[in-house]
Amino acid sequence: MKPLFKVREFAWAIVSEVEDWLYPYRTDDTEPLWAEKDTDDDSVVTYMKAQMDANNDRIDRLQSEMLYVTSQINDINTHLGKSKNSSNEGQEGSKIITEEGKETS
Repeated sequence: MKPLFKVREFAWAIVSEVEDWLYPYRTDDTEPLWAEKDTDDDSVVTYMKAQMDANNDRIDRLQSEMLYVTSQINDINTHLGKSKNSSNEGQEGSKIITEEGKETS
């Protein structure tokens, strides 16, 4: 498998160079686009941490919005006179989720 991979890698490098020759999108010819570049590990870690923090913030916001909507639905159902034992599935689960959300807030 390794020789086949080397052949594919070599063919890919040739095709990449021909592509650069036919479609010259870059201005500097110091190294090919497929060549590995040295990256600063600290900048990668910082970027990944920022992405994780942003995702966590989005998740927290969505969870709080879902809890709010669930509580509003529960209030509407209460005002309409529906009992807990009605045929609406998930109503008891929604109430439990709403109560858990109030406890953690």
